[in-house]
Amino acid sequence: MLALSLCTILLAAGLASAAGLPVIDRAPASRALDGQELLRIGDLHAIQNHFQEAMPYYQRALAVFRGAGNRRGEATALGSMADLLERQGRYEEAGPLLREVVTIRAAMADPLAHGRALLSVGRVSEASGQGAAAQRAYEQAEALFQQARDRVGRGEARIRLGRLLTGQDLVVEGRALLQAALADARERADRGQQVLALSAIGDGYLREGAGAAARPLFEEGLALAEAQQDLRAEAGLRARLAGLAGEGGRSGESMAMARRALALYQTLKDRGREAETWALLGSLALAEGNFVLAAEQHERALTLYRALRDQNKEAASLVNLALIYEAQGLRQDATETQHKAILLLQSSR
Repeated sequence: MLALSLCTILLAAGLASAAGLPVIDRAPASRALDGQELLRIGDLHAIQNHFQEAMPYYQRALAVFRGAGNRRGEATALGSMADLLERQGRYEEAGPLLREVVTIRAAMADPLAHGRALLSVGRVSEASGQGAAAQRAYEQAEALFQQARDRVGRGEARIRLGRLLTGQDLVVEGRALLQAALADARERADRGQQVLALSAIGDGYLREGAGAAARPLFEEGLALAEAQQDLRAEAGLRARLAGLAGEGGRSGESMAMARRALALYQTLKDRGREAETWALLGSLALAEGNFVLAAEQHERALTLYRALRDQNKEAASLVNLALIYEAQGLRQDATETQHKAILLLQSSR
């Protein structure tokens, strides 16, 4: 008889976990996993950003729910699959799944779930550059939340719609929605939505070149974000304030704000925002005439954009470096770097 392996003996004795060996949780052999169990396993993988492992469990859950005629479970599984795709930036794949969810939720006459599904459709449509579709989704979501008397959902829909409209230069309409959402969030003491509304209103003023009007909004939002310990919101607001301080000639304040934003994005492991902040620091250093530091910081941004395969921003970093070389009198380096930027832009078309 062959000797049992150490792992088999430990498993039989219930000592595998104590020995540091992996233990696989398995459902009893007498039955298959049900839809809810499959969803929970998928969620465990999704929380750890194990996208490839999570998706098959959501797909299996969807099949189970469809086989049982469980429409609520079907909508949940579809929404979970769409969320995974959205987190990977695969918006065009997520869209059809979310539209299925909307159809199911509408048939169930559940305005809250229907509204939340429409918010997801709007978010994905907006990320895909489909502004009109996003606007319709947000408007429908707002009406459903109003019907359900859900002020939190209505506030989110208003903020998303107001920000979208402001970005499309429909400033009057967008700002009115954002101001209404801000007033309601203040009444409810909802700090999170206050931060979002203040940031969006401030961004609208920035687009108009009204930095003086934007600054107090960003400062108020920053205080709230710090109180909430919302690192992402704090980083974004500090980066905005750093840019405004730099434009106002307050170099010490701008550098301090930008460095704090950089540290936060590094903590959050957001490489895209980290790259943007390195570029901001490079521009601030260039404005002070510190060419060596400016070049170093733009090179850091360039390295990250290359790793992210963002050719447009990689080209922008090269242009910034060319400007620094030109300012230093390094004309050959400037010309060669400009040529690299042009080649990149041509290849990305």
